[in-house]
Amino acid sequence: MKRCVLYDRECIDCMECEYCDLDETKICDNCGKCLNPEGKEYFEVKIDEIILDDKQNKND
Repeated sequence: MKRCVLYDRECIDCMECEYCDLDETKICDNCGKCLNPEGKEYFEVKIDEIILDDKQNKND
C-alpha cells in the first residue's frame, strides 16, 4: 500500500494531494504559481525550532 504524502497514514485515495494550494476547487496543473506567487527570485524560511527524535539524540 502506498503512503499518504500529506498525513502519516496509508493512502486512502482521497485526492487531497492533487488539489491546487492556491485554489482548492482546482486540480493541480503544475503551473508553479504556488512556488513563486509574488514573482520573487528566492524565498527565505524562518526556522523557529529544531526537534530531534530520541533515536538521534542517543547516537550523538
